[in-house]
Amino acid sequence: MSASSTVSSDDAILSALQANNPFERPPVVKEQNIWGESFPDILALNSNASDSVFSAIKKLRSADSSLDKVTSIVLTSDRGVGKSHIIRRIRKRLQATGEGIFIYASADKYGDLNLVNALFRQSIAESLEQTGGEGVTQWQEIAVLMVAEAVRSGNPSATVPAAPDMVRKFDMAIKARKAKGKDLVADLVKAIRRLKPKTDLYIIRALVWTLSEEWGAIAVKWLAGEEIEAQDAIELRLPPNNKTEEESKASALSISAQLISLLGEYKSTVICFDELDTVATDANGFTTEMVILDLVKRLFGAIEQSDKGKGVVMLTVLLPDRWRTVEQSKDASAEKISSYSRKPISLDYLNSETAKELAAATLHKFYNKKGLTPPTPIYPFEAAEIEAFGKGRPSPREGLKWFADKLNEKVASGTKPASPTERFEQAYDNALSQFDPEDLSDNEQVSAAIRFGFEKILDIDRIKDEPIEGVTIKSIEEIVPRSKNGGRLNFKVVGEEDGSVVAIGICVLQDTHGLSVGAGFKRLLDTETFGLSRGCLVRSRNLKIKRNWASYEYYQQLVAAGGEWVDLKEEEIRPLLSLHYVYEHHDKFELTAKRLDSFAFTRDLLQNSPLIKEILSRPEGAIAEEALEGEAISRAELDSETVQTDLAQALAVEDENETDDSAQSDLKEFADSLVS
Repeated sequence: MSASSTVSSDDAILSALQANNPFERPPVVKEQNIWGESFPDILALNSNASDSVFSAIKKLRSADSSLDKVTSIVLTSDRGVGKSHIIRRIRKRLQATGEGIFIYASADKYGDLNLVNALFRQSIAESLEQTGGEGVTQWQEIAVLMVAEAVRSGNPSATVPAAPDMVRKFDMAIKARKAKGKDLVADLVKAIRRLKPKTDLYIIRALVWTLSEEWGAIAVKWLAGEEIEAQDAIELRLPPNNKTEEESKASALSISAQLISLLGEYKSTVICFDELDTVATDANGFTTEMVILDLVKRLFGAIEQSDKGKGVVMLTVLLPDRWRTVEQSKDASAEKISSYSRKPISLDYLNSETAKELAAATLHKFYNKKGLTPPTPIYPFEAAEIEAFGKGRPSPREGLKWFADKLNEKVASGTKPASPTERFEQAYDNALSQFDPEDLSDNEQVSAAIRFGFEKILDIDRIKDEPIEGVTIKSIEEIVPRSKNGGRLNFKVVGEEDGSVVAIGICVLQDTHGLSVGAGFKRLLDTETFGLSRGCLVRSRNLKIKRNWASYEYYQQLVAAGGEWVDLKEEEIRPLLSLHYVYEHHDKFELTAKRLDSFAFTRDLLQNSPLIKEILSRPEGAIAEEALEGEAISRAELDSETVQTDLAQALAVEDENETDDSAQSDLKEFADSLVS
C-alpha cells in the first residue's frame, strides 16, 4: 500500500466483511475452479510440487531420446491440503507461458468405470476445448502448429499468422480454395500426414477442422468419440463414430494415446488424474483408484514421442496410504505411475508464514472488488494471532474455516439491531448488495440456490401445499442413476400438475464450450433413464448457442419433447442467492432457521420468485431465437442409400504416395492469403 493511499474507514470495511465473509465460501474445489480464477494461489505453499512438474517438463523438452520424453509423477495429499490449488497453478502457468497443453481428468465424473477409456477420451476433448494462452482453444493452438509445420515443410520462409488470425480467416480460405477447385483441408491433411505417418488420418483431419468456426464444434464432438450425423461426416470426411459400445471401448484407449502422442509433438502436455478416491467400482469389482491407476500404466506404455517431441507428463493425485499400497505391489506399478522420481511428492500443511499469505491473498481479492483499502493486508487480523494458529500446521481447508469463524467474531459488534426482523432485513440487504456477477458462472452455486428455494417451499407449512404455476411441489430428489448422469443434471422437482405426477429435471449450465453444453442437453433429453416428465435448462440466454453446435439440434429436441430453456437473469437469481446465504449463516445473525421461515418476506420471495415460477410453468413450446447465434448449416435432404454412398466416397483415403506439385504451392498461397 503506497503512502498516498487513503485507508478506508473501519465502519466501511467491517460492514462489507459482515455482509460477505470472503472465507465462508465452501472450500471444496470443483472442476470448474481448476480452469477458472475463483481462489487465490499462495505461491510459497507447496512450490516444491509445482516446481517438480515444471522441472520434469524442461527435462523432457531437452531429452535427446524419444524414450525419455514420457514420464509420470505422483502427488500425495490428504483431503483439504491444497492439491487443487497446485493443479490450477500448473494449468495457469502452462497457459500463461504458452509452453504446454493441460488435460484434467477428474474421476469424479466417471460414473461408469466400465467405460473409462471412452470417458478419458471425453476428458481430453473437454479439456482441449478450454481457452489456451493465445486466446483460442487448446485444440486450435495445436492445429495451428500442425498447419504451420506443414506449410513450412516445403517453404521454410513462409509466414504463418498467429492463432487468432488463422482461426478468424480459416473458413474464408477454405471457400477461396474451393472456388478454384481445390480442397484446402485435404491438402493440409496430406502434408501433415507425411510428417506424422503414425497418426491416424482421421485424427489429423478432425484436428485441422477445429480451426473452422463453422465446423469446428462438430470436429471436436468427433474427437470426443461421439457419433456425428452422416451428412456432417460426409462434409468433414470423417467416420460417423456409430460404433457399438464394445467397439468404442476397444478403440478409445488407442485413439487417446495417439491424440496425446500428437499433442506432445507440438507442446509439452500435462495430464492430471484427480479425485481417485471417488466411491465406485467397475463390473469386476475394481475401485476407481485401481481403474485409473491401470489406465495410467497403460497410457505410459502406449504414448509415443519422436526425438523432437516436447514430452508428456502424467500427474496422479493419491491419498498417502494408497501410495503405500501401490509401492508394495509386485507388478512394477510404481515404476510406471511415478517414473520421474520413484518417491511421490508430499504436499505440505500451512505454517505461520503461509497462513498469513493465505489470509492476505483472500482479503486482497475481496477488498479489491469492493474498492476498499485496509490499513494492513491482513486487517482485521493481527499477525501474531495468525502466526500462532499457523504453528499448529493446519491444512488450507482448516485454515479457511478458522479465518471464517474468527472474522465473524471480529465483526460481531454490539451494533446489531435488537429486533429479529431488523437483523434479517439487514443481513439480506447486505448479502444482496454484495452480489458478485461472477456468481452467475458458478453452476454449483446457482443450482444450490435454486434447490434451496424449492426445498424451503416444502419446509414452510404455510406455503408447502400451495400450487405455484399449477404445480404443487411434493419432493426434491437426487438424479439417479449417478453413473449415467455424470454430475450434469442437478436435481429434479417432483410435483402434482392437473392431477398427474410431474418430474422436472433441472440442469444449470453456464458453460461456454460446445461439448459441455451438449452433454447437459443429452441428459435432459434422456427422460426415461432419469425418470423425468420434462427437462429444464437453466442458462443465461446471453450465453448463446451456436446454430452449428450439436446443442442447437438438442435444443430443438428438448422443446419438441415438452422441455424448455429458462433464462437465468441476474435480477431473478440474486434474491435466492442472498436468502440462501442468510440461511446458511443464520447463527452469525443470531437467527434460527425456524425464525427465518416465519417471516412473511421469506414466504413471499419464494412463492413469487420469477425464476421458480418460470421453471414450474408449462413450457411455451417455442425456440428462443435470441439465444442462438450464427447461421444454421444447410444440410441436403438425402435418402439413406445416397448418404451411405456419399459417405463411402468421402472416406476414401488419399493416396499416400501421390505426388502433387501444385499442392505445396497451394499451401503457400493459403498461408500468404492469411497474412495479407
